[in-house]
Amino acid sequence: MQHKITLPLPSSNLSPNARVHWATLARHKKEARHLAAVSAFAQVGIVAISGYRLDFYWPTQRRRDKDNAAAMCKAYLDGIADCMGQDDSEWDFDGVRFYFDKESPRLEIILN
Repeated sequence: MQHKITLPLPSSNLSPNARVHWATLARHKKEARHLAAVSAFAQVGIVAISGYRLDFYWPTQRRRDKDNAAAMCKAYLDGIADCMGQDDSEWDFDGVRFYFDKESPRLEIILN
């Protein structure tokens, strides 16, 4: 059974290409991890996860790099793992998909 967790697009400060002060980066990671844990519990509860897919809904059709987009989500995935009480290193990664939604940009994490 699939479950969906909807989150805001990750902060650009979480990009592997961002050059931010370590304290700023730590703050953004902590906030993202907490937001993901709280949102996961509120939206799906505690479920067993075997894999996930990242569906990005960007506000523009600008070209983006899928591996960097996935890397921006590490804190989100760690927060979901915290919530579920699982080790996310055992989850299968089903890839990244990009969509365009000017009205409602978001990240949907599809859990299997």
